[in-house]
Amino acid sequence: MICLGVDIGTTHTKALALDVATGRTLALKTASTPMHQDEHGHSHRATDVLEVVIELLAGVVGSLDDPGAIVALCAVSVGEEVVLLDERQQPVGDTIAWFDPRGTLEAEAFRTGPGADLALSQRWPPDATFSIFKLLWTRDHEPGAYAAAVSWTDLGDYVLAGLGGEVVMDWSHASRAGAFDLLERAWDGDTITAAGLDLAFPRLVPSGTIIGHLEPAIARRVGCPPDVSIVSGGHDHLCAAFGAGVRTSAELFLSAGTSEAHLALIDAPLGVASGGRYRIDQGCYVDAETWYAHINIHSGHFFRQWRGLLYADVDEDTMYAEVAAVPVGSDGVTFELRDALRHGRLDGVPYTAGRETLMRAILEGLARRSADIIDRLEQVSGSPYGLILAAGHPTRVPFWRELRMTTYGRPMAGVDEPEPAAFGAAVIAARAIDPHAASDLLAPRTDWGTIRQAATRRPG
Repeated sequence: MICLGVDIGTTHTKALALDVATGRTLALKTASTPMHQDEHGHSHRATDVLEVVIELLAGVVGSLDDPGAIVALCAVSVGEEVVLLDERQQPVGDTIAWFDPRGTLEAEAFRTGPGADLALSQRWPPDATFSIFKLLWTRDHEPGAYAAAVSWTDLGDYVLAGLGGEVVMDWSHASRAGAFDLLERAWDGDTITAAGLDLAFPRLVPSGTIIGHLEPAIARRVGCPPDVSIVSGGHDHLCAAFGAGVRTSAELFLSAGTSEAHLALIDAPLGVASGGRYRIDQGCYVDAETWYAHINIHSGHFFRQWRGLLYADVDEDTMYAEVAAVPVGSDGVTFELRDALRHGRLDGVPYTAGRETLMRAILEGLARRSADIIDRLEQVSGSPYGLILAAGHPTRVPFWRELRMTTYGRPMAGVDEPEPAAFGAAVIAARAIDPHAASDLLAPRTDWGTIRQAATRRPG
């Protein structure tokens, strides 16, 4: 039995084929995720993304010895990206990128206006990036597109519908919409009414639900059997955690990429005051049973910003060799993230400081903030973490691993699967077909051990 997994990421889209019996990735293809920028900001054209997915699937299937063994397909994506649909369920207008600031003003107006007294908003205050605020921005700034739409969904669920599935939204993506009741696992009518949105909200399903079969014309183009099941996916960080084997609250999943996600499972949603200095995002996990607590840092953005300033024309190996030669503590130079986690501050910089000292201070500061977040999540969840499970490109860098192990002082392991979100999508597809066969599927991992020594001071 072979299952296909697709991960529609911010910068790249990946598709892979998973041999369910062995847990081995048989084929992997990657392409850039189409995105364009205009006077408003960054957007996708949903049909372009669907076309890239079809081409990647054709490439993956074409490299398999036995395409006839393919039984299911699942796609995952980043959250909060809205696809407006007309009465023929075709996209209307562009899809605003999740990180685009459009909707920020609408979010503030909603929080201080019609949403201020809503029970849902008070218990789980919506983030400015959530889907309803992108819908409100579109309604107010692109009224033609909004008027032509009758419904909407997220980008990943649109792709699944474009491949032959029903238009739905999985619970994990709905958790990022801003109008979803986590306890009832249902849309909150009071929030939708207060927002003044008259579009049809999609039918909700748990991740891992069979929602149709591959459309015959696409099956012929891709080279798949005509009866391949289409399975609902989820938010990419959550699917990566699921593929990595996170099944209990005893493990915290650290997804290190453009965004650094700290994700832990919880038995029930937390109260609004639980986050203290941090905003804790909460939602439904992709196992259809538990919830998650999540705090994100834009570590990759800070890293790219400073690497571009300090090491623009230097390869990564050379950069890390220079940084590793700087003593622990960065010769007194410190970098601290503010509590909003979008601004940082360098202190104690002498005029003699070199680029390697500044970069080490930045990496140490990001590690300290991450450690503080892990401590906070452990405190509010009431569940000690016996393991920090890390995935993403930085985890393959020896300096990064040693710095994080030293700063955390906790047991750590790394996920060896290079594309854990796509792998997780394939595992979810397999679970939908045969829960027993997929029960033990998880990406390979390597135990890093523990370094119990505080490398740098923690945030106060």
